Amino acid sequence: MTTSSPTSEDFRFDGRAWTRLLVLCTAILFEGMSLSSINVQLAGIQRDLELPPDQLQLVASSFLTLYAALLLAGGSCADRWGHRRVFLAGVAVFGAGSLGAALAQGPVLLITARAVQGVGAAITAPAAVALIVRGFPQGAARNRALGVFSAMGAAGFSLGVVVGGLLTQAVDWRGAFVLYVPLSLVVLVLGVRVLDRDPGAGAGNRVPLVSALLITGGLVTLVYGVGRVGSGSLPETGLLMAVGTAAIITFLGLQARAATPLLPLALVTDRRMAAAALALGGAFAAITGALFLVATDLQEHQHYSALAAGLAFLPQGLAVGALSTPAARWADRVSPPRLLLTGLGVITAGQLLYTGAEHGDYPTHLLPAALLVGTGIALAYPAAVMLASKAASSDGQGTASGFLVTCQQAGGAIGVATVTGIQNVAPGTFWSGPYSLWGCFAFAAAALLGCMLLLLPNKVRVQVA
Repeated sequence: MTTSSPTSEDFRFDGRAWTRLLVLCTAILFEGMSLSSINVQLAGIQRDLELPPDQLQLVASSFLTLYAALLLAGGSCADRWGHRRVFLAGVAVFGAGSLGAALAQGPVLLITARAVQGVGAAITAPAAVALIVRGFPQGAARNRALGVFSAMGAAGFSLGVVVGGLLTQAVDWRGAFVLYVPLSLVVLVLGVRVLDRDPGAGAGNRVPLVSALLITGGLVTLVYGVGRVGSGSLPETGLLMAVGTAAIITFLGLQARAATPLLPLALVTDRRMAAAALALGGAFAAITGALFLVATDLQEHQHYSALAAGLAFLPQGLAVGALSTPAARWADRVSPPRLLLTGLGVITAGQLLYTGAEHGDYPTHLLPAALLVGTGIALAYPAAVMLASKAASSDGQGTASGFLVTCQQAGGAIGVATVTGIQNVAPGTFWSGPYSLWGCFAFAAAALLGCMLLLLPNKVRVQVA
């Protein structure tokens, strides 16, 4: 059946409401796990398939890149064709990609399967956020639902290294991919039963394919070019980066003239949306890059097992899970902008500690860094989601959430590519750690300073109404 958005007066958090919310959150949970678990699977993948470094990086980044590149199209599809329908389709595609990755016998098939996982996640994520916004009334109920959703998504990212490490050690690297297949089936079965149908705002409209291809090709080419710095020739890397940048600029030019753009520029220029996008993009460039570097170092140089490397990051996931829901409630009292800046400040402090993680001991370096980063994610993530949801109209929630997560995942992909390039051209250390980890700190610091410039001129009184 088709339902309209409930009002705060008649809404109750009953069993059906909780079931709907948990179905949506579970999909985001295991997609977040897939983003991070690959970091503890890479050592086993390299031993089994004998991949050179450039292909190994593609295994890690292909998911992120396709996830980021297609999120705008996924959000547009959700708004046009119905959020429930698109959500279920995305879960099915993600499950198929997971099965393909588990069965892959060579690098081409594995990289392709990881890309298919990213396509499925790109379709699922914006539809899930839109279903929450439409299904829970504005105010305490929606904030609570978004807090739970944020906790599950961010905790999935943080806990993925633990579950991935456990399965990699107990079975092999394929075990972590197999896990997502039955989970996808469970979400599909429950989703068909409990998610309300919605027709979409324009079911007969076509998604602008040229724009979708431009942003996808541009981002893929740019990330690949950045990752080739130091390993490819200068003309090759320069050409890749130039082509990728030109495609993205062309995409933005088309959006400014399009009657029904994938990304309305009025949405991008809204200060609330700009701050939320910059925050998640910069923060996750730092977080994903540091996770890639530290998890690899723990296994290759400090002789951690896959499980031990995953457990080293468990405090980060616990901090996210414990604090995300309270953080959503705190936003009602201290405002999302203040919460966002606080979270970014804590993440930046954690990234500073991460610079010494490769040479310091666990209790004094890695543990406090993981706790600070997890706390910062818990504070910043729900605040960013709330700012983005308020910047968009009711019919544009899928597009807004798609753009927000695009920036988050594009940041992660660029972070991994950038630290790989830094390792290639500057493998040395500065003060407490390698230049590559200082690059992660720079990403977090830049996000904090940029958001301060966007929000503080108005004395942090961004109108969220």
